Amino acid sequence: MVRILEPARYALFANVPLNKTTLTEGAWYLAFYNELFINGQRDIGSDRRVDYYDRNRLYGALGYKFSDTGQVQMGYMQQHTKSVNKGQLQFSVHMSF
Repeated sequence: MVRILEPARYALFANVPLNKTTLTEGAWYLAFYNELFINGQRDIGSDRRVDYYDRNRLYGALGYKFSDTGQVQMGYMQQHTKSVNKGQLQFSVHMSF
């Protein structure tokens, strides 16, 4: 019998306003996050095994809140796995509905 455990994901996010006291329209801010992915088990069936540690993502960006419902970010993410360590530039648009 194979016991299936779900993978776990830890994430810590922080947005730090630069020119205002809160993250409101017109605010420039720094955005940071760290995400850690953990596999719930090592044996995944068919004689295959994985490590408990899957990956870690570390991110830093400069953002601008252009409206009450939207913001943009430009930043850099470093992603580390057991076999790959890579960095990438990211541009993202965040909208609330």
